[in-house]
Amino acid sequence: MAKDGGGNMNGVKIFVFVLLVLAFYSYVGQTVPQKITYPPESTELGGDMTPAQLAAAGEDVVSGKGTCLTCHTIGDHSETLRFPDLGGIGAAAADRIDGMTGPEYLAQSLYEPNEYIVEGFLAGMPAINRPPINLNDNEILAVIAYLESLGGEPTVTLDTEFEWQTGDTGQAAPAAPTAANAGGAAMDGPEVFQAYACTTCHAIDDATRGVGPSLYDIGARMSKAEIYEAIMDPDAVVAEGFPGTVMQATLTAGGFYSEVSSDELRGLVEYLSNQTGG
Repeated sequence: MAKDGGGNMNGVKIFVFVLLVLAFYSYVGQTVPQKITYPPESTELGGDMTPAQLAAAGEDVVSGKGTCLTCHTIGDHSETLRFPDLGGIGAAAADRIDGMTGPEYLAQSLYEPNEYIVEGFLAGMPAINRPPINLNDNEILAVIAYLESLGGEPTVTLDTEFEWQTGDTGQAAPAAPTAANAGGAAMDGPEVFQAYACTTCHAIDDATRGVGPSLYDIGARMSKAEIYEAIMDPDAVVAEGFPGTVMQATLTAGGFYSEVSSDELRGLVEYLSNQTGG
């Protein structure tokens, strides 16, 4: 589902490109399994929060807006996900990189996650201060405090500074619009659906079969969490009679995963969940 910038011809070009890279994305999809959790609303931060209070808020960010549990487990080695289990990371962080404190390592791993790759895992974790996750500095401090608490004691507060911080604490003006909507504010669900030319592959107004299944009644068939998973990990469950790898490759080629904000993603899921076939 490429971005709608050049009409049908652009969609055809993107689709042809996708066919050339399907093998690569198929390989990646098979080697980096993951779990999907639908993110709730943002966590409120502010005031003179103690490290313990910040850690408690960070737990909400980790399981919510940060979508960390999409790819990480915490103290559960029964299933291998895309990235390492985080159980005990509060104690282990200080030993990861010589000359770097535990909180510094955790900060770098969130802002520049591919600078240090844990042995046995692949690079690929997104910087969580950028689209589509877009955590601000305060939210990342909360995540660091929570991670410190996993095997250790939280020490950071909202006054803690790290060299990787951008200055965005969530209190400033709204973030710049995404590339798909460079001329205005964040898009709502229907606008995201149109901007990335989802109708190239999916019918939304009726049950017509296209390259992908009709989304006419998707809200009656799937929960919001399942819709979110279908967008973020489309090869986890492939509709019978349709090819795998195509959707993820097309979304990636169209810039969806690198451009869409968490609010826009949530709006898209909400829009699709309202499609009940009525």
